[in-house]
Amino acid sequence: MAPAFQWNAEKTSLVVMVPFFETHESSSRAAVLIRYDATLALVQVRGEAWQESLRQAGVLLASCLLLWFALDELITRRVRKVVEILRAASTIDGHPTTLEGHDELSMISKEFAGTVTKLRTAENMVLEAAEQERRKIGRDLHDDLCQRLSAIKMKAGVVQGMIHEKDGKIANLAGQVAEELSESTVIARSMAWGLAPVGIENHGLKDALENVLRFAEKSYMVQCSLDYSDLSSSLTGSSQELLFRIAQELVVNACKHSKPNVINITVRMEDSNVVLSVIHDGTAFTEKSAADGHGMGLHLMSQRLRTLSATLERTIEKGERDFSIAIVRIPLKSP
Repeated sequence: MAPAFQWNAEKTSLVVMVPFFETHESSSRAAVLIRYDATLALVQVRGEAWQESLRQAGVLLASCLLLWFALDELITRRVRKVVEILRAASTIDGHPTTLEGHDELSMISKEFAGTVTKLRTAENMVLEAAEQERRKIGRDLHDDLCQRLSAIKMKAGVVQGMIHEKDGKIANLAGQVAEELSESTVIARSMAWGLAPVGIENHGLKDALENVLRFAEKSYMVQCSLDYSDLSSSLTGSSQELLFRIAQELVVNACKHSKPNVINITVRMEDSNVVLSVIHDGTAFTEKSAADGHGMGLHLMSQRLRTLSATLERTIEKGERDFSIAIVRIPLKSP
């Protein structure tokens, strides 16, 4: 009297047989036979399951996209911005910026910007201290060494006159000593002037650059020229002195390491920039060849460029003779 059921081989049809008693007598038995076709139900269940899977997949995909957008907006983009700030601060004309907000990345960017500002202030102080020391050394050279050389030159001239009648050879030797002392005095005065260029204050930037070229001509036997446009109303006195130091460093480096025959300095206005160009026909510039010790000259020039928010570009003009060109652009600040 136990019910029985059985699926077909495809599991799509179910047959159930349930026995029962027709009356109270146990001899009157009967059975109910039920056949159930599950094909339509399985199709419907599969469809509902597929739709539910799609819905769950859509919800999961939307959640992932929302999470990705939140992470990208709150973390990834801000991290990229911090990296851009770090890279920009490492350039000559880069200015430190900060991220908005009060999270950890904003705090890091603000601390970094403050550190960069303090570092550049310290660099400017060191630069100014170096300029003061250069002026002091220049004044000492002029007031002491140059005066001593001049006195020795005069004494050598007197000695030459005294011994001229007795011994012509010794007189000639004394004359050579006097001539060499005269040349040494000129070079020493040029070096003193280069360290303490009072001409900028008294005569302007043009006179200072002309003295640099005269020093290069006398010390390195280089033919020099200057093309200058008046910039006295465009640059402050301190900016002109920094520009002079940059030009001086470029000229001296070219004379020392490139061995040129000619050098030309050009100073002009171009759009809203003051442009300094140093052109020579020597060998091309390389960081390795120009590095002196730890490259203090290049380091100080980089500081001066950063103080002026200037850029330095080096190019080579090919032709019958190759010319190396160093171009410094100083943007003029809006009033």
